[in-house]
Amino acid sequence: MRLNRRLYGNGHAKARFGAACAVLFTLAGCSAAGGLPPSPRPHPPLPLRAGEIIETSSGRVIDWNELAARLSKVAVVYVGETHTSVEDHRVQLEILERLSRKGGCVQLGMEMFPAETQPVLDRYTAGEMSERAFLKEVRWDEVWGFPYSLYKGLIDWQKRRHMPVVGLNAPNSIVRKIARHGLGSLTAAERSRVARVFHLDDPGDRERVEKAFKAHGKFEIKDFQSFFEAQLAWEETMAQTLARLLDRTDCQVLVALGNGHINKRYGVPHLTLLRRPDTTFGTVVPVPLDFPPDKIGPDLADYVVITAQSEPVHHPRLGVLIEPAASGVRIAAVLPGTPAAAAHLQKGDIILGIDGAPVKATRDVLRALDKCGTTCRLLLQRDTVPLTIDLRLSP
Repeated sequence: MRLNRRLYGNGHAKARFGAACAVLFTLAGCSAAGGLPPSPRPHPPLPLRAGEIIETSSGRVIDWNELAARLSKVAVVYVGETHTSVEDHRVQLEILERLSRKGGCVQLGMEMFPAETQPVLDRYTAGEMSERAFLKEVRWDEVWGFPYSLYKGLIDWQKRRHMPVVGLNAPNSIVRKIARHGLGSLTAAERSRVARVFHLDDPGDRERVEKAFKAHGKFEIKDFQSFFEAQLAWEETMAQTLARLLDRTDCQVLVALGNGHINKRYGVPHLTLLRRPDTTFGTVVPVPLDFPPDKIGPDLADYVVITAQSEPVHHPRLGVLIEPAASGVRIAAVLPGTPAAAAHLQKGDIILGIDGAPVKATRDVLRALDKCGTTCRLLLQRDTVPLTIDLRLSP
């Protein structure tokens, strides 16, 4: 928000459950009005040019100095991203640096970390542990899975300035259980690990999530209600964490999160406003040069930064959902049209090794896939019988 994209596929609109998992799909995405009908959409100047910043309420092009001046006046700045886009992360860092240099304190809230990892984040930004130890303790490869290099600039900036990085999200394991069995299936201890309040009766929000539910495979998701509750578990927990942070700090907060959590005034900004109605905020979304100009408007964000087209970061795709097993990792589902399906992998297969490297946890699969090239050899166990399967990966 996470099904690990290196196992499932590429891109922001895929499932977001971490590597052990069922599936929950993000939605493609701000001002302080909450969920409102679409605003009039002024057309931006054509053609789009890399480096331009469009104020969507007027269609006017502004520069970085004006953008920073406007954003410095709000309590929260949401900067969206497509998770694999190098350019999007450069925009986030540019805004963070400019706001910080204006003299005020800026805290960084991140979708990429569960709120429960805050003690580890605090230790790392205080310089009390190495980067390697930090990534291991927050289980980066399993919880998020995208290359840390995409986010390193943001976190290093805060670390150098001795400013906090705040984890906002819910634990993957709890959201996974909600998707499979519903919010009501949680024990009291589990229920305490996600947001206290879920706003389940907002018709606009339900419609937003239902479109994603209808567009994708269901796998181990119980039904739409469970899917909706699981999506809200991410967003309500981020909103609750953010609202509590705003209650105890006078610093501005920049929030880095996927585009799907901020468009059309729903998602995290809207849910935060329900908790703190006086919160002022602005939203920024980077889009590449080939983005459809007629889709640039207030529903997308308050400000849109046009970026150069860059190749997104890709990883080899296996095409399975996996979960922990007593030995190795177990395949929970094989997705159609993927390398795993072509190689006839099956639900229940246990992956014991890849190209001679033993597999004991999800992170071992991710690391091995990165080293495979175009093909890899899997050592499996199927119904207690060992198998060796050669598999051709997709990029």
